[in-house]
Amino acid sequence: MTPFVKIQRDASASMIERSALLAQPCEFFKGFFAGRVPSMTEKVFFVEQAVQRMVAMNVYQNDIYRVDVKHETPLLHLVIRRRDVTTCSEWHDFQRIKNELIGPEHEAVQLFPAESRLVDTGNEYHLWVYPTPNVRMQLGFKDRFVLQEVANVDFAEA
Repeated sequence: MTPFVKIQRDASASMIERSALLAQPCEFFKGFFAGRVPSMTEKVFFVEQAVQRMVAMNVYQNDIYRVDVKHETPLLHLVIRRRDVTTCSEWHDFQRIKNELIGPEHEAVQLFPAESRLVDTGNEYHLWVYPTPNVRMQLGFKDRFVLQEVANVDFAEA
């Protein structure tokens, strides 16, 4: 896997995203407005907020992955997608992405939400990361143990 590089947003990207969102049918917006169709003013305001959120995020890419990094106080939100649109199956890749883009001493979690909060956009993975290094979550293991780091251990003889 190659190192990540920051992708510079094209100036026209916001206009394209804005137009694409405004072209959506009214039913598209019901999910964001408690099941009701928003007024035109509400729709335009919603679209503008969405475009501003997209502009505010940092986008990184390497030969395999594209990662959007969003600041969603109090955490950072990493949206991870493979560039070939297939599923991600390598836990080590997620660890490396977190280490490279945020830092090795930051903790992250992947949430499996209640069905009522489920977001499933297909082959998109989400990590929620503490923005401050050395802040520890009150779950998980206390100490480090990586089997590959155990020198010359022959478990067959143990």
